Amino acid sequence: MKLVGRLVLPVGTRKVPVVVLVHGSEHESALESYSLQRMFPAQGIGAFVYDKRGTGVSGGSYTQDFDVLADDAIAAMREAKRLTGARLGRIGYQGGSEGGWVVPLAVNRAHVDFAIVSFGLAVTVLEEDQESVALDMYFHHHSAEETSKALELARAGERVVETGGNEGYEAFDALRQKYKPEPWYKDVHGDFLFAILPLNREQIVSAIAEFGLQATPFRYEPMPALRASTTPQLWILGSDDLEAPSAETANQRAGRTRLNTLRAWLFPHDG
Repeated sequence: MKLVGRLVLPVGTRKVPVVVLVHGSEHESALESYSLQRMFPAQGIGAFVYDKRGTGVSGGSYTQDFDVLADDAIAAMREAKRLTGARLGRIGYQGGSEGGWVVPLAVNRAHVDFAIVSFGLAVTVLEEDQESVALDMYFHHHSAEETSKALELARAGERVVETGGNEGYEAFDALRQKYKPEPWYKDVHGDFLFAILPLNREQIVSAIAEFGLQATPFRYEPMPALRASTTPQLWILGSDDLEAPSAETANQRAGRTRLNTLRAWLFPHDG
């Protein structure tokens, strides 16, 4: 299986840092669409961009298996080092969205100098969908009781997706029919729940196959990899991001959140 990438370096001969751009869950070609491959070199930073497996001109089958994708990121990093040669200063990753789960795995398997996570999360995929549903309900000013119903519906739908459509469809459909007449129903979105809300069982199974969700580790817990890391990491998050809701991960309004807990564990004397 062949991955296809491109190294873009700033003009000149001096040593430069290089950032390997790790994809999210998108299906389009990173070689064609990633703007950071131009923005970083314009600021004196090298960039290595590659099409994830099963997209663009890379080979293989699309997957959301974080372990497989972490190994692909390491292969891209090693190729970036080889191509940069004597101009290489430091090297690390930038990963957005799904890349926030992939990059911490990669840095623990092969040394790099830094990692940047943009709108990534320190929660599971299922928890991401739950947080997204809750944030949608908050933005639409729905009550705690209505939010509880929306989350019940979300859990049922998530079960269907997690099992590839093999379990939980009847329960999900019953809740969907029960709550559809209620005024809050139209505001339920979530990270992936929205995609299956209008679909029957056969359509859901087809959509799971079409979007390559079969290998998604829906219950992957990212904190062990983060605790094990000794690589300096910069996390850039949006407090009101509906697609990557950050309250549990790092939002100060949530109190002792996961990244704050991790920082306290790593740096107990840091005020």
